[in-house]
Amino acid sequence: MASEISKVPIKLWLILALVFINSANNGYDGSMFGSVLAFNEFKSFFNLTGTDTNTSQISSIINIGNIVGGFLTGVIVDFRGRRVGLAIGCLFIIAGAIIQGTTAGIPQMVAGRFIVGIGLPITVSAAPIFVAELSPPKIRGTLMGLYNTFWYVGSFLARATVYGMIPYSGELKWRLPLFLQMAPSAIVLLTIWILPESPRYLVSRGQNEKAIEVLATYHADGDKNAEIVRFQMEEIIEENEREQRYKSDSFMGSVRAYIALFSSRATLHRLLLCWMVSWFPGVSVISYYLVPMLEGAGINSEQTVLGIGLGVDILSWLCAMAGAFLLADRIGRRRMGMYTIVVVVLGYAIMGACTGVGVDQKSYSATIAAVAFIFFTNGSFSALWTPLQALYPTEIWPFALRAKAVGIVNVFWGTSGYLFNWVNPLGLGNLNWKYYFVQAAWNGFWIVLIYFFMIETKGHTLEELDGIFLSSNPVKESLKPPKVDQIGDVELAVEKSKA
Repeated sequence: MASEISKVPIKLWLILALVFINSANNGYDGSMFGSVLAFNEFKSFFNLTGTDTNTSQISSIINIGNIVGGFLTGVIVDFRGRRVGLAIGCLFIIAGAIIQGTTAGIPQMVAGRFIVGIGLPITVSAAPIFVAELSPPKIRGTLMGLYNTFWYVGSFLARATVYGMIPYSGELKWRLPLFLQMAPSAIVLLTIWILPESPRYLVSRGQNEKAIEVLATYHADGDKNAEIVRFQMEEIIEENEREQRYKSDSFMGSVRAYIALFSSRATLHRLLLCWMVSWFPGVSVISYYLVPMLEGAGINSEQTVLGIGLGVDILSWLCAMAGAFLLADRIGRRRMGMYTIVVVVLGYAIMGACTGVGVDQKSYSATIAAVAFIFFTNGSFSALWTPLQALYPTEIWPFALRAKAVGIVNVFWGTSGYLFNWVNPLGLGNLNWKYYFVQAAWNGFWIVLIYFFMIETKGHTLEELDGIFLSSNPVKESLKPPKVDQIGDVELAVEKSKA
């Protein structure tokens, strides 16, 4: 695997790095609102407690925007390519950040977060689709996993900004973090035009020569006659011809594409997998409600709470990077998913027990142990599950349905996020540490779903996966060696014969 990564040209790393910045959008929002809740100035301006219904409303409205944006995503991302779709999503986020940063009260704050919510699913659909369609098959998991690790870069920037505002007072203390939510989108919007277009999109528009040039440049060191370029072009062209009926250049084409998402056993299986990824609760309580969690454990200092948040983000990013580089294309997606469930269930159970002892018996050591397991659980989740969140729902769909399917995935994310953002603060407020055991039980159910339904995608080309889903036993078929490995063996044999 290290040799495959070393073959990735520097220019591809640079291009993908620009796209990775987009992932920071989600991370910034995921931690910004939870962090500003540590400021009394913010809570008093909106008359919030951190676990009341107004807090839930402001937090969860972004998920309603996600649902609206999810339905728009397919048409926007297929309209003029992945780059244009990404740019449109960035414009929504910038507009929403300005509105929430100038807020005069809860209604304007809700409006700003709603508009940000529309933009987020568009950008987090267009960007990972672009990365998946441009990545070499053997290391697609690594590169897509790295994309999602930048969630923690955004999360760190949000917490660091809030932490840096601690010495200040007044409204600027919490308004500046709200304004800066536009920063990742502004960077992407200014630089996206230097990126190549997806080769799959180019073929869908009849620009085969440009597609060959892109594949050769980024997969074969410029050699248009390389076996890997020929193999991928044949598969891409074959799939493009097979999916002509789903083309979205017309209204009816878009309608047929959306209907196709629900039209067969293979597509329904894919939708189930997408629902599994988006509704998996994971560490959502830690991500959005770290402040109330720590306050429930008796930790109330602004500096301590935000400092712990920064530490969690740094550890999580390092773990997510390690997971993307060392696990995604080594142990495969299924094993990563199963290991995640085990770690998260144990983590929540131990956090609940330690927090309970710490609160009920005023035990300092138990409180420290609870904080330690916040780090452990979040870090383990980051290594095992974070690389899969953007990767898996993107890679399992054929090209003609990919943008619309990922849009529906974001509807799933929006509905689950809306539910979690309403339920989690109320659960913490009413049950405190006992709520961690509820989370442990809910997470545990997922190991059954993963075992029976999750397809292994490691090493398979995007087009090869379509055949796997059409087989009589997709899970069993997915565990067979990928076809692209055979090409690697042939190329290696040719190189040895020339030596």
